[in-house]
Amino acid sequence: MLRKIFTAFRGAASETGEAIIDHQAIRILEQEMRDAEKELNDAKTQLASIMADRSLAQKKVDGLVDSISEYEASAIAALEKGDEALAQEVAERIASLEEEKASEEAVVAQYDGSIETLQSTIRKSQNNQRQIKQQISVVKATESAQKAQAAVAEKHSGQNASMSNAMDSLDRIKKKQEHRAAQMEAASQMEKEASGADLDERLKDAGIGSSNRQASDVMSRLKARAQSADSDS
Repeated sequence: MLRKIFTAFRGAASETGEAIIDHQAIRILEQEMRDAEKELNDAKTQLASIMADRSLAQKKVDGLVDSISEYEASAIAALEKGDEALAQEVAERIASLEEEKASEEAVVAQYDGSIETLQSTIRKSQNNQRQIKQQISVVKATESAQKAQAAVAEKHSGQNASMSNAMDSLDRIKKKQEHRAAQMEAASQMEKEASGADLDERLKDAGIGSSNRQASDVMSRLKARAQSADSDS
């Protein structure tokens, strides 16, 4: 049981973390781009430092080449004078300088390889960052447009909800009025029954009672009275 509860807490924490990342996605992306730009600038600084070291190493190679040339000229001059022993010493010096030159040339070659690799990496990083920046602009524009659409949709939804609430209120009012009218009609009916008016109306509807005498009955009565008066006279 405790293990399941712990797992549930972990799941909730993960969902919360993902929700925060989603909500702050553009801000996180922009910060990541700033970090990438800083790393790129650091790489450029390192490249400048390596190129400076390479330049120094090349200068040392160039200096050794000049020294070797000078010593070669000196060795030839010694040989021309017949001083072979001196020429041998110079030859040994030249051999030492050539070994040093070869070592320095290897260092320069390593610098060249590192510089080429780093320059290629920097170019790719710059291209990637340029493309990502363009995409960020598109993403931000899309985000703004979607937020505007969401706001309109939310407002429209709110209007629909308000209209729905108004219709519900109107229906309730109509139902209350209908109920009140039914109560008033029932009360009126009870009052008629109590006063006998209801009975008179039912007799009238059935064609019974003085209120339902026809005009022909009245005329017959009047004619009878007129005839009676004539007889008396």
